[in-house]
Amino acid sequence: MLRKTATLASVCALLTGFTVAGTASAAAPSGESRAATFAAQAHKEGLTDVDAAALQRRVDGYLTTMGGKQVAANKIDLGGGSSVVLTLPGEKRARELTGTKRILDSCDSKTFCAFQNSQWWGDQIHMYRCDDYIIPWTTIGSWINNQTTGTVAQFKDNTATVRWVDGGAFAQDDTADWSWVLFVNNCR
Repeated sequence: MLRKTATLASVCALLTGFTVAGTASAAAPSGESRAATFAAQAHKEGLTDVDAAALQRRVDGYLTTMGGKQVAANKIDLGGGSSVVLTLPGEKRARELTGTKRILDSCDSKTFCAFQNSQWWGDQIHMYRCDDYIIPWTTIGSWINNQTTGTVAQFKDNTATVRWVDGGAFAQDDTADWSWVLFVNNCR
């Protein structure tokens, strides 16, 4: 389950790409073999050792801030069909590395998607399970509500106060200001 509170240190860790001192490693349970698998996957995608390490630091930052389990070099499973997918170094749009390797510039059915940058670029949070999701960015981003008709998302500030509610599915914003948003509850 996602934490309902985020510490400033955790958010800073994500933004800088470094883990917070004293936090557990975000690697999957099987440790080094899992890390080697993700590194090999990154190398297969053409990443250098430096780029693969930078990607892993970003993944570790999200794991520290949002929880979940790393399931690919650039993907975190948040449970219940929800996930975070990161862009690869040098790329603007996130993409699946397993299976079809599709670019994720849209939002699957019955999902609310938050994008780090405007115009549906950058790292993404795919919210399927109804919950409060930490928005770790302070950028001008974007979002798509592709949930069932009438399902609205609530945008909450750092006190968990609802400050804005979207128009319901299908709504979107290609230039959303994440600077004041700490949580999105995808289906209220």
